[in-house]
Amino acid sequence: MSARNGAVAPAAYPPAVDPQREFIKRGLDPEDEVIEVGVAIVGGGTAGLACANRLLQLLAEDPETMERLGEVPVAVIEKAKTCGGHSLSGAVMRPGPLQELFPDMTREQWREEGFAFGEVRKEAIYVLPSARTKVRIPPPPPQRNHGNEIVSVAALARFQQRQAEEGGAYILTETAATQLIVQDGRVVGVRSGDKGRGKDGEPLSNFEPGTDIKAQVTVLAEGCWGHMTGAAIREFNLAEDREPQVWELGVKELWKVPKPLDRVIHTIAGWPLKLSARYHQIGGSWIYPMKDARSGDDLVSIGFVIDLDYADATTSAHDLLQEFKTHPMVRKILDGGQRVGGGARSPRAATGRCPSCRCQGR
Repeated sequence: MSARNGAVAPAAYPPAVDPQREFIKRGLDPEDEVIEVGVAIVGGGTAGLACANRLLQLLAEDPETMERLGEVPVAVIEKAKTCGGHSLSGAVMRPGPLQELFPDMTREQWREEGFAFGEVRKEAIYVLPSARTKVRIPPPPPQRNHGNEIVSVAALARFQQRQAEEGGAYILTETAATQLIVQDGRVVGVRSGDKGRGKDGEPLSNFEPGTDIKAQVTVLAEGCWGHMTGAAIREFNLAEDREPQVWELGVKELWKVPKPLDRVIHTIAGWPLKLSARYHQIGGSWIYPMKDARSGDDLVSIGFVIDLDYADATTSAHDLLQEFKTHPMVRKILDGGQRVGGGARSPRAATGRCPSCRCQGR
C-alpha cells in the first residue's frame, strides 16, 4: 500500500509476524490432555463479562442446553490477576444496556457497588485555539452525555466477574489464551500459554505448560484487534467486502485531585494538535470526574486520543497529553493533585465506537 503523493506509508512495512502461523494451532491435543468447556470467552473485560452474564441468564431458563454444555458451561479466560485488572480509565456510559443486563438493580445501587459515580448533569466541549485560550461549543450529537453515567471500567468488570461467578461461570484468571485452535475448518477452542518461564523463555521451578481448552463455542472478547482476533479475521476472510477499521491511540492517566470536578469535559481538534497536511494530527481529549469508593478521594480520568493516520512519524500521544496538561483550564483542575495511574491503548476510532457507551472505545 502506498501513501498519497508518493510518501512512505507505514503499512508498507508491517512487523515480521505471520498471525496464522503463530497464533493458530492446527488440531487438538489428545483428549486426556484437554480441558473441555461449553463456551470459552477470551477476555474478562466488560464486553466478555457482559456476554458471560447474559448467556448464563439465558441458560438458567434452558436447562437442556445448560446440560448439553457440560460441567463447565461458561468459562472466561483472563490474563490479569482479576477481571478488569488491565483497565484504567473512566468512561461515560449509556445506562440502558446495563439496566437491561441487570434489571433488578437501580443506578443508586451501581454507585453503592462502587463502579458508578453519578449521572452526567453538566458537560462542556471546548476547542483550544492556542496554549492559553479555549472556545466552548455546543456538544455534537455523539458527545451529548446528559443522563449518562460516569463509571470505572475496572470496577465495573470486577462487579461483573462476581455476578458471573454467582451465575455459574468458571473464571480462569492469570491465564493467557495464546492460540486459536482450528480443526477441520472450524474453531474448536483456544490454547493457554505456558506459565513460569524466565525473561529469556527458560522454564523456571514453577513452570506449567499451556493447555488446550476445547469449547463448543469460542467468543473472542480480547479487546482492540487482539492477536487471535487478527488471526481469525485472516483465517476466515472476515474482513472481505467490509469497510476497513480506523484506529486511534489513547494515552490516559488517573489523578487524585484536591477538589471535585463538577462536569464532564471534552476537547476536539485545536491545540496541542497540528492540523496541517504536514502533520495531520486529528484527535481530542477527555476529563471525567470520579471518586475512590474506598478512600473517598476525588479523582479525575484524563486522556488524549489521536487518530493513527497522522503524517509525522515523530508524533507522540504521550507528549501531547503532557503538553495538554499545561493548558490553564487543565492545570487548574490538576493543581495540587497527584497522578495515581497511567496507561495507553489503541481504541477503535469513529467507525467502530462501542454501541453501548460514549467512551469512544476508551
